[in-house]
Amino acid sequence: MKDLRCPLCCQPLLQNTQGLACANRHQFDRAKEGYFNLLPVQNKHSREPGDAKEQLQARRQFLQAGFFDPLKMRLQELLPATTSTLLDIGCGEGYFTAGFSDALPQAQIYGIDIAKAGVRLAAKTAKDKTGLTYCVASSFDLPLADNSMDVVTRIYAPSKDAELCRVIKPGGKLVIVAPGENHLLGLRARIYKEVRPHPQPMTPEGFAVVEHHRLGSNLRVNEPDICAALLAMTPFAWRLAPELRDSILASELRDTLDFTINVYSKN
Repeated sequence: MKDLRCPLCCQPLLQNTQGLACANRHQFDRAKEGYFNLLPVQNKHSREPGDAKEQLQARRQFLQAGFFDPLKMRLQELLPATTSTLLDIGCGEGYFTAGFSDALPQAQIYGIDIAKAGVRLAAKTAKDKTGLTYCVASSFDLPLADNSMDVVTRIYAPSKDAELCRVIKPGGKLVIVAPGENHLLGLRARIYKEVRPHPQPMTPEGFAVVEHHRLGSNLRVNEPDICAALLAMTPFAWRLAPELRDSILASELRDTLDFTINVYSKN
């Protein structure tokens, strides 16, 4: 974990018997689940920032059902075999992060998320993976050393261009996944009066696009509990009237999964 730096003074973090500490004696203990909390209290904008525990548990239930496996496998294929360090921004409960660790068993993988509940879930299932480290941290103030990452992945998560440019090595790769225009289009049409296209990510400053991919598939969900998990893990949960939710859960859900994958190189 030589790539981590103190979120308070930016000095390198070194391991000790309790967890991590810097030369200025800022100590960050390892949680019983195995993660580190590198989000200073003064950088929190609410008591529990990020996605709610219930939303993260729903996400885990849906993802473990395998519907996003094609996306995970495509991303694994895009990772350079020479990758030695990778950061997954907005790791949530760790579905994709663990997949990256499986694809790169010799690499040091870091997963960060501002939601402690998600990082806790991820770390619980990663104790047997020696090269996988989870941290509660902000994507706008990454607790990582300059030019330390070969690859950074960002799946449905925000970030700051300057921070991406700072932590990625020269010539390193940035992979951004966003929903395509047809992603869950049928479900959105039932919920919103006007269906607007998902905004596509802009090329971050300091990077150039080197690859663009589109991945789509049909979605069929006939188990009410899995369908409920899908609804709960999306922003739709806050828009659904009870009668519409009941109607969706009462029959098989058929829709479309649609993703855009952009790969960038640091200039």
